[in-house]
Amino acid sequence: EMVRQALKKLWQSTQTFAHLPKCPLPSELLTFTELVLDPQGQLVQMNRLPGGNEIGMVAWRMTLRTPEYPAGREIIVISNDITHKIGSFGPQEDLLFLQASEMSRESGIPRIYISANSGARIGLAEEIRHMFHVAWQDMADPYKGFKYLYLTPQDYKKVSALNSVYCEHIDEL
Repeated sequence: EMVRQALKKLWQSTQTFAHLPKCPLPSELLTFTELVLDPQGQLVQMNRLPGGNEIGMVAWRMTLRTPEYPAGREIIVISNDITHKIGSFGPQEDLLFLQASEMSRESGIPRIYISANSGARIGLAEEIRHMFHVAWQDMADPYKGFKYLYLTPQDYKKVSALNSVYCEHIDEL
């Protein structure tokens, strides 16, 4: 709806310029179809209700009707979904971004990326999540940041055979 309203305002603003030819407002300013990954990880076009995405990245193939392109101009819009896991990226989001970007390049149409996110979502083995400790820069003031995360020698012995963690031994004075 945001894009549709912006297009409507664009058309209204051009009507005030005397040097531009007067074009009638198209009945449909915007058409779009959502680009989603099928179960095999291939990009397919789908029409579904807003909020139906199952991953934190959404993409659309849109046709915008503007005063410059009254017959329509195709674009690909990609955006992460801040309401899904705080907009973080994982493998599925990366795959959708990659394939929608490739579609844009192969079709020779612009790609627009809209970003609002919390960064990468890095997987962590559940069996070690509770074992991590923090080596703070200043134990009295955690706001000064941390040096590294670590496991105690006892915890490392418990999980080293599982190949869930790769550690480097650190001796501190």
